[in-house]
Amino acid sequence: MEVIILETVQHLGAPGDLVEVKNGYARNYLIPQKKAIQATPEARKQAEELRRKRAEEQRKTLADARNRADHCVREITLARLCTGEGHLYGSVTQKDISDALSEASIPVDRSEIFLPDGPIKEVGSYEATIQFHPEVQFAVQLEVIEESSGEKKTEVPQ
Repeated sequence: MEVIILETVQHLGAPGDLVEVKNGYARNYLIPQKKAIQATPEARKQAEELRRKRAEEQRKTLADARNRADHCVREITLARLCTGEGHLYGSVTQKDISDALSEASIPVDRSEIFLPDGPIKEVGSYEATIQFHPEVQFAVQLEVIEESSGEKKTEVPQ
């Protein structure tokens, strides 16, 4: 049976997609749960409109992500307490980087930050990847330095 998906269904499709599924799956699950409707000529017109709306939303999301990436700083310096050998007391996590970036430029959620080797536990230079959209990602250079006093500091080069 051909159905038009009304909401995202994992391994099946996104809103507006026309898919072929087994009759029982459509009648017993998709249609009663209002996740899909049978593909009638009127429904196909609705599906086309859903696809157009989805494409426009995706264009706006991509433009917003590019705009955010253009206004985000690319280098930050974080000062943390550490041992004489350069091991940090604690670690620098996505939350710390998110707070520093949000303070310096635009809000960045910690879920948008990727540390390839996990939390940073030593003084040094590192790189974090920021991904605002699957097509918009960039690197931020992190410099973790030893803190001289007892309070945390974050610096952003001008």
